[in-house]
Amino acid sequence: MQCALCRKTAEVNITRPLCGECFLKDYESRIRRLIQREKLITPQDRILVAVSGGKDSLSCAQVLHTLGYPIAVLHVDVGVAACTNPRTRNVVERFCEERGIPFYFLSFSEYLGVDMDEFFHKARRPRCATCGMLKRYVFNRFARENGFTKLATGHCADDVARYFLKAWVSGSRESFLWLEKLKPLTPSPHPMVVARIRPLFFSLEQENYAYTKLRGIVVAGCTMCSFFLRKDSWTEMLHRIEEVRRDFALAVARTLARQPEKGEANDTFQECQICGEPTSREICAVCRVRERCSPLTPTGKTG
Repeated sequence: MQCALCRKTAEVNITRPLCGECFLKDYESRIRRLIQREKLITPQDRILVAVSGGKDSLSCAQVLHTLGYPIAVLHVDVGVAACTNPRTRNVVERFCEERGIPFYFLSFSEYLGVDMDEFFHKARRPRCATCGMLKRYVFNRFARENGFTKLATGHCADDVARYFLKAWVSGSRESFLWLEKLKPLTPSPHPMVVARIRPLFFSLEQENYAYTKLRGIVVAGCTMCSFFLRKDSWTEMLHRIEEVRRDFALAVARTLARQPEKGEANDTFQECQICGEPTSREICAVCRVRERCSPLTPTGKTG
């Protein structure tokens, strides 16, 4: 099979057959155009990239670095060995060292002052949902406290399509209102909330995987949500739809990106009475769970 652009032997065939060189140029130029078109990054911005060690977040950090944007990387230990461990930290730290990218590391347990096994147990919600809640809290707080103006994540078109399917199946009005904000750029709705950018919004998981392989990037992501091992029903549903409509994920991402915000979502924030972070309630979700947990002692064990 020949490359659709240069007629060399194709190495990648996701949306069209491309050789390795043309794929890299195409992938990076599409993201550069998205950044420029949507004004995701301005010369005054300080960009913090949240990197788990998986293909998507590492692709995000690599492409921003390749395009010449000054970035820093934050990697967190979520307290679940299957998600983060010394190997994932080493992979991300070495990635940053090789490229001269500032690297920051945080432990959920130390940052929150609680045992994470107890926190996940007392959260009374699925572990991945709790992890997502904690990441949103910690990423925003760390970025703001350290002077970053934009928080970049590796969310891609497949993630957007899964969020859409969850909202559609749940029938929840709140979920659909939240989807209004799921765009390449989510501006800050409050002085204490850092704006979010998603440079990979129109990229596919398969493209991100191919990008890391062709760039020679070592990946060590969460095995619970691995590209190869993920078994959740939403991914299965997405794969079944794409057997019939190959461009479904991209079509969903493009449609959501074009939808204007109607301003119906609740953006009323107040400061949490415990930690001071912005929340829609008197006490934020993280502190409500943390209050049910035993504090860590200086030895790292619960008291």
